[in-house]
Amino acid sequence: MKETRLQSLVDYVIAYCNIFGFTITPLKLQKILYYVQAWHIVKHDRHQLFNELPQAWVNGPVYRSVYNNYKDRFYRSSPLMMRRVREEGDIVLEELKNNLGVSDLQLETINIILKHYSSMDEGKLVLLTHNDSPWNEAREGLGEFDRCEKNITIESMYSFYSNNKKE
Repeated sequence: MKETRLQSLVDYVIAYCNIFGFTITPLKLQKILYYVQAWHIVKHDRHQLFNELPQAWVNGPVYRSVYNNYKDRFYRSSPLMMRRVREEGDIVLEELKNNLGVSDLQLETINIILKHYSSMDEGKLVLLTHNDSPWNEAREGLGEFDRCEKNITIESMYSFYSNNKKE
């Protein structure tokens, strides 16, 4: 199973949302990345799509490296835009798809997840992650607003989402 660079996936998600008219903010990006990784782990027998685990932050799963890239915009809900998308949307998406370097089956998984979750607003995605046991397990024993940098594990994502698949 092929792995991609997380930044390549970030670029693809932002372009996808821009092209299909979905607002994408840093907070929403984090939740979409989480669901792409979680469902990839289920669909592809525990194989990670990229090599970083999410941390169980107050507002749901967060990938630290992505947070570091967008932290100046994280709490302002500033939409993320790719300039080239306006003029060359399909070309840009094709280039970014090729940059992922994943199999057709993996790309199909990514696109299915993007199609499902991209239309949701960031608030709904935060609530969804808060209702899922992987985030809750990682935050066990903590208060609602306590800081947490504990990783959400591959096994907890696999166990929860494989038992909650919608066939």
